[in-house]
Parts: sequence; C-alpha cells; structure tokens
Amino acid sequence: MSGPPPPIDFPSGSRRLCRGDAPQPPGGRRDAILAAALALFRQRGFHAVGIDEIGTAAGISGPGVYRHFPSKSSLLVALFDSLSERMLAGAEEIEKLDCPSDEALDRLVDFHVTTAMAERALLAVWVQDAQSLPRPDQQRLQDRQVEYAAAWEATLARLRPELGPSETRTVVHAALGAINSIAFHDPGLSPEALEALLGGTARAVLGTKA
Repeated sequence: MSGPPPPIDFPSGSRRLCRGDAPQPPGGRRDAILAAALALFRQRGFHAVGIDEIGTAAGISGPGVYRHFPSKSSLLVALFDSLSERMLAGAEEIEKLDCPSDEALDRLVDFHVTTAMAERALLAVWVQDAQSLPRPDQQRLQDRQVEYAAAWEATLARLRPELGPSETRTVVHAALGAINSIAFHDPGLSPEALEALLGGTARAVLGTKA
C-alpha cells in the first residue's frame, strides 16, 4: 500500500487553524482512535472495552468515535486489515524480486521477524480477538493468511522437494508460529539479539539452515 501524501509546504505564516479546529495528532484522528483501541484491546480484550473508553483515550467523546468507525468491531477490522495488507504486500514484493529460492525464503523470514517485532501488540490482539470479528471479515482475513502462507510454502517446496504438500504447510505454519510467539512474552533481549534468535529458530524449523 502506498503511504500518505507528503504534507503541503505552506509559507511561514500563511496558514492558520480555522476557528474551532484543534491540532491533530500525527496520522490524524482516525489513527489516534486506532492506537487507543489497540492499546485497550491488548490490555483487557475486545469485549471488556467500551467505545466511550476508546474515545476518552483518543481525546474525544465516545460518540465521536462513530464519526470515523461505524462500530466497535470495525476498529478490529481496520487494525487487522492494515496488518494483513502489509504482510501480503511484503510477500508479493519478495516474490517479484525473482531471487534464488534460498534467498527468497531468507527474505520472507527476515520480513516476518521485523514485522512481528514491530507489531507485537497487534499480533497479540489478532490471536486473542480474531473470533470477535463479523464472520465475513473473519473469512476474508483467513483467505489473506492462506495466501501469505502460500508464498512461504511455494518457496520451501522448491528447497525441500522431499516434503509433501501437507508436510510443507505444517512446517511453514510451525515457523510462523515460532516467530509470532513473541507477541506474548518479553525475553528481555536486545532487539538485535531477539531478531537473530527468532530468525534462527524459524530457519531451524524450516530445515534450511542451522
């Protein structure tokens, strides 16, 4: 997905807030609401958090949240869509590079480790609250997960042709699970050490490197 457009560079003194405007946090009010919802969902779970609490944490009233999101579940949808779209786009970009299979798998591992470390809270909410999504959204996100894992499976199959399709799928999901486990604990390692440990563990599960 493309990022937000660059800000317009107004000459000094040429732009003032309109009457009634309030300074917006980076990313705008919508992103502030999503950040507040993510923090609260992570701490207490989706069902234990009220829309008024999310609004208060974002600096607005509870009903003000509905100007940006039609329901509490739509907050989960937006959070999970953001992550799944970025993950799938990253895998597709790696596929487009047309690297040798061992390098492609290394890139997939590194990409997933980097993303999991940056999105630990969101991964945790995904695991604990994905079943709270409306059924059509659950299915759509599951389809994206299958598509993302398929990129790993196709690459691993080229490197380990002795594995059957079911074995390949199982190994890939075990490797992804090993990386995603970081969402639920803090080992107290430096980011560099943790990245190396997660990547090495995933590669060991995949059977491609020690």
